[in-house]
Amino acid sequence: MSESIIISHSLDPHHGLHSTLSTNIGLDYPAPDCSVFALYTLPPSIIIDRYELIDRHLSFEFWGESNLELPVFAVNQISNSLLLLNATPTDSRSKEVSVDIPVHARYGIPGRDRQSIEIFPPTCFWACPPSATKSATFSLEPPIAHSAMLQASARFLVSATSSHQSTFLEVPVAFLDDLSRVETGTAIIILVAFLWLVYRSWRVANALQSYHLKEQ
Repeated sequence: MSESIIISHSLDPHHGLHSTLSTNIGLDYPAPDCSVFALYTLPPSIIIDRYELIDRHLSFEFWGESNLELPVFAVNQISNSLLLLNATPTDSRSKEVSVDIPVHARYGIPGRDRQSIEIFPPTCFWACPPSATKSATFSLEPPIAHSAMLQASARFLVSATSSHQSTFLEVPVAFLDDLSRVETGTAIIILVAFLWLVYRSWRVANALQSYHLKEQ
């Protein structure tokens, strides 16, 4: 009875607010008609955009903060997100499958250094139908409860803890020393834009008034 094995787990790029999390999973089907799943536990600093996953035609379930605009200090810091992904390849003869997930980082707390976000390798497991041969290595309990995608499965084979280390995303943050300059610059830009709108409105009003006077 073989488990799914993580061959590699990486981010590209390693720096910035936007990256792709790639996982290569080795396959050795424990029984016919089994499906392989990857369960990601993601920190609050990481954003998953459901619509991006839908555009990539991925079959998934996501539990976590759905507001993509919140900065990191506005979300619950003790509540991780969960992403369950059906990684089963279309060709059952495949010995390996690659999963690419777009990830984004929330705006961090202003400071002096970059923020380093740790992303753990996923938990990989097989989900098999009730017809799968009974074995002591199979579990009757799914790795995650209340999953709609796992309702049709009755036996589960969870891989051992991955020997691959976590991968890290280095995220830039705003510098507190720049705060006064940013606020001053923003105020000046808003003031200039307002004065330009007032000027253009005055020009348009004068042009309309001259037009009406000519018609009279």
